[in-house]
Amino acid sequence: MEAGYSVKPSGEEPYNSLIQREGSAARLPREPDNTFLLGRRRTYVFRLQERLAKVLWKAGFHGQATAKSSVGRIDVLARLVVDGMDQYEGFNPKRLEDADFSTGDMYLEITPMTFDVKVREGEALSQLRLFYGPPEDAEISSKEVYKTILGEEANDGSLGVDLDPVTIGGIQGVAFCARRDEKKDPIPLWKEVREDKKPTPWDYWKFVPQDRDRPSRLKIEQEQFYLLRSKQKISVPPGVAVYCRASDETIGEMRIHYAGFAHPFFGKERPDGQLGTPLIFEVRGHQINVSLAHKERMANLNFYRMSEDCEKPPLQNGSEDPYNTQNLQLSKFFRNWPKPPEKLRRTSDDGIVEPA
Repeated sequence: MEAGYSVKPSGEEPYNSLIQREGSAARLPREPDNTFLLGRRRTYVFRLQERLAKVLWKAGFHGQATAKSSVGRIDVLARLVVDGMDQYEGFNPKRLEDADFSTGDMYLEITPMTFDVKVREGEALSQLRLFYGPPEDAEISSKEVYKTILGEEANDGSLGVDLDPVTIGGIQGVAFCARRDEKKDPIPLWKEVREDKKPTPWDYWKFVPQDRDRPSRLKIEQEQFYLLRSKQKISVPPGVAVYCRASDETIGEMRIHYAGFAHPFFGKERPDGQLGTPLIFEVRGHQINVSLAHKERMANLNFYRMSEDCEKPPLQNGSEDPYNTQNLQLSKFFRNWPKPPEKLRRTSDDGIVEPA
């Protein structure tokens, strides 16, 4: 359904009934290729194929959800709604027990912010984590944990931003900035097997170089969307999972608006022999420009003890998860950023490197 605007779950009636009663939703037609086209700055609600079994919350399980990393990196909000809950992104058994109308139905509220996107049936855009008991009971916190996962210099579980330049496609830069100045083809929210079927990255992104005059600063322009990386590199043991959240949802006049998740073995046993992998920050400027400092604190990590150690995930199509060895990296929905011919390189008037 196309809701037009976001409708927060009330927990007092079935979510589908709430949307219908508000008169805010219309059925979204399928495209000829059996996909759905979602326009930017519009909100859509899809019923999920999966349902939450009543036996799960009867047994005392809790749930936390986040959009998948690939979705957040293209500035798409994807928030889980569990029927019977009065908040997004999770459930607790007491609330569902009190909401005797709850059927176990789950919905995903999707709002593309910068680009038009396409979705299709059967693709996963969100991930749900289950806790036996309240999530806070599984949290671990100590200097030893910080040092094990973040390195010997870690004093706490916070992450700062890295504004040192990195080379991508033969060009140095410190961040990606989404293009908003022209009409783009919608981005498919599924991973194409063939590289040449994916969108070309420089049609949607600009690569921001280091400021020559103030190399330890990055200007966050109002209403622009950026991808940056953490200074700290994390290496997650097999018995731990990590939840990343903004240290403050609004940091001055910019917002870190997507939570993240790192599974066991993330950044560990990398094929290149390096230890640890940075996390990606998705940052939006608000009403005014902001000067962001190198190493400025951006997020906090919550560390959770798994019920048992995990086995290392198998290779995907014979290769490692590309995010496990990322530095500053776009969503996997895009092609790799290849080195363009010399004659195509130029620097725009605003100092952003892009192909001509």
